[in-house]
Amino acid sequence: FGGVTAPANATKEQKAELMKQLLLKQAEAQSRQLTRGSRRLYVGNLPSGMPLTDVMLRDFFSNACKQANIEWKEDPVLDVYIQPPNKFCFVEFRSGALTTMALERLKGLTLADTTLKIARPNDFQLPPPHLVNFVCTGPRQVIPTPAALGNPSAMGLGQISVAEQVAKAKAAAAIRIAEAKRRAAAATVLVLAQAEAKKIGEPSPILVLLNMVKPHDLIEEEEFNEIRNEIGNECSKFGHLVDVIIPRPGEQNFDDEDDDDDDDDDDEKAIPGLGRVFLQYATKEDATNARQTLHGRRFSDNLVEARFYPVDKFEAKDYGWEG
Repeated sequence: FGGVTAPANATKEQKAELMKQLLLKQAEAQSRQLTRGSRRLYVGNLPSGMPLTDVMLRDFFSNACKQANIEWKEDPVLDVYIQPPNKFCFVEFRSGALTTMALERLKGLTLADTTLKIARPNDFQLPPPHLVNFVCTGPRQVIPTPAALGNPSAMGLGQISVAEQVAKAKAAAAIRIAEAKRRAAAATVLVLAQAEAKKIGEPSPILVLLNMVKPHDLIEEEEFNEIRNEIGNECSKFGHLVDVIIPRPGEQNFDDEDDDDDDDDDDEKAIPGLGRVFLQYATKEDATNARQTLHGRRFSDNLVEARFYPVDKFEAKDYGWEG
């Protein structure tokens, strides 16, 4: 049937069962194809700079569905297809009802502080009337290969020894364990990537450098100007540098004339952005190029951390903003 033949030693009942299972699987595959246009969602505005994969996004949307109470006896997300250059993807659900529910409940969903654009795809089409309530069940792939169908053990036909059954069970368990580890690793990578993206901020023409200068190095005018010029000369190599802003204290800030017993500077704490260096570039691209080079470098034995800074905060001289 369909180019597949049952084993020569199969009984009439076994052949009938083989044909029945094959017909069911072919019907399932055909129904999936006919309803696919109504079971997909377009997801755009994927965060740039993240090493996203189909597996990572599938785990992400599966978890998002759980959080939004979009549930089914199986994972409601059937698969995810990311499109190069990783700007958008398509999420395929098990049914049209689950797809509509996701469209309504996942609005405003964010990934790495980026709000995703979720909508029906351009090729959306309603399913045939008799398949309106169709639900994909079982694995992502439903049609077995002809080679597998021709093997009686693949369809539960024929006799399988206890040793073969044990070996198959062990192999299946090993596959499940490997898959679980792979999914856990992918989820970890996604979480770390989200955390890193949140940490560095939304790309902008402004960079803030941390751990680069110390307040006591900025008191003397000559030393301050020398540091500022050195930073400006070095950072202008990576793009059109418009300005360098370094919040600084006055000499009186280090007199510690308060009445407490701490040998510290209370006034220093009130200076927004003290210890930070702000670089204003002409474009986001210049700032991004500079960040890639400066982040992790050493400046006077300090390990520099470079982050993007909001333009509105910078223009308002809010140098102490923490994000």
